[in-house]
Amino acid sequence: VKEERANVAGGGGGGSGEAVMSATTPASHSDWHDNIDYFIQKKLRVWCWLPSGEWELGRIKSTSGKESFIQIASGNVIQVSTSELLPANPDILEGVDDLMQLSYLNEPSAVYNLQHRYSRDMIYSKAGPVLIAINPFKTVQLCGSDLIATYRQKLADGPHVYATADAAYTGMMRDGANQSIIISGESGAGKTETAKIAMQYLATLGGGGNGIEHEVLE
Repeated sequence: VKEERANVAGGGGGGSGEAVMSATTPASHSDWHDNIDYFIQKKLRVWCWLPSGEWELGRIKSTSGKESFIQIASGNVIQVSTSELLPANPDILEGVDDLMQLSYLNEPSAVYNLQHRYSRDMIYSKAGPVLIAINPFKTVQLCGSDLIATYRQKLADGPHVYATADAAYTGMMRDGANQSIIISGESGAGKTETAKIAMQYLATLGGGGNGIEHEVLE
């Protein structure tokens, strides 16, 4: 289980005009720059890197040499370096539960997708086999006996700690081999709570009715 806390600006809303914070400057992505004319023609969205250290969604109005003119959500047109543009995903892919489904898997697109889901209390996402859990810092009803039964009966396949725990349990029973669930994250990310949720599921599968579930969670 991989835990990360979204580093976002603007209070976590999902509008197309939001800027996404980043700790790093964009690297060279010249492999897609040959398609800029296509993005202009189709009025597709792009991410542009702002001097304030944010990624902003916009649409390319024109390019001139190494500079591009981008219209952002506010309607303003800003001038940025073409080398600091990245392709954005179409609206239809906003909020997908697996980052691997994104057409363009770059830093701002990944963070924006996590932000979009987080603002709708969907705190679990995944990147292939890795679960991403974002601490909601509030009560979110995403656990309990009913949901355990749902994942246990394979009636749900969305990203969840229960799904990760079930995969480990299934692998142990099928292969007869020990399994490990790695939970990492910074202080306050919710590692302890995530571990409790995973153990709750495993204890239930192992017959938690005899008191073992309480002992494990304690």
